[in-house]
Amino acid sequence: MGRRKIEIQPITHERNRSVTFLKRKNGLFKKAYELGVLCSVDVAVIIFEERPGHHLKLYEYCSGDTRDIVQRHLRYEGEKDTRGPADFSGAVKILDEEDEEDDDEVVSAVPSKRRGSGRLRPVGTGDLGEVSQRIHLSFRLSSAPCSMMTNIYRACCSPPPSS
Repeated sequence: MGRRKIEIQPITHERNRSVTFLKRKNGLFKKAYELGVLCSVDVAVIIFEERPGHHLKLYEYCSGDTRDIVQRHLRYEGEKDTRGPADFSGAVKILDEEDEEDDDEVVSAVPSKRRGSGRLRPVGTGDLGEVSQRIHLSFRLSSAPCSMMTNIYRACCSPPPSS
């Protein structure tokens, strides 16, 4: 019996929603624990559940002290990778498909293997320029800010500083 993909939408049946919440909450906490242990990082997950006819309930998992991690979060001034519901909705799926198409174009611009020789052919500066232009265009088309990707782009595609 395999798993199937489900459409992500609110569950209307109260009992099904309760069971799903419990299972997914436990799974999320387990994943947070595993991430903390495997990668030696601090992890905090905070969930507020408010159901009609019930009191507001707080669930939390933290690899350390929750208050300390929340304070660190509030004081943090560095680079952030913040995500919201839009990052996981259908709009992102469409962008991902467009990105895959762009990836295919970039791959087609990269030289392929010579037939029969098993070796890659040398890449000329013209080829690199075309790939660089395609990457730059792909970044411009992206609607979300990509500071990390911009840094990677600069590191890979910008000319080295002259000494």
